[in-house]
Amino acid sequence: MNPLIECCEQNLAKGAAALLEDSFIQQNADVVTYSCMNECVLCAQTYYVLFEGERISDQSTEHLTEKVKQAIIDWHKEMN
Repeated sequence: MNPLIECCEQNLAKGAAALLEDSFIQQNADVVTYSCMNECVLCAQTYYVLFEGERISDQSTEHLTEKVKQAIIDWHKEMN
């Protein structure tokens, strides 16, 4: 079982797509993309995902990726 990461395609298109290319995230999480998640103001201002229903955001895709990786690690620790 893997945690669920939900992404807005519009946010991915503006640069957050690097998150989906990370092999650790690909192997340890299930990613769902939506054409729009109705977070337009947030989407225009920053990069974000929903991780198990909780918002994770950052101004850089690199930092967002690291935050998501840490959330995955923490989630797997809690589930085991």
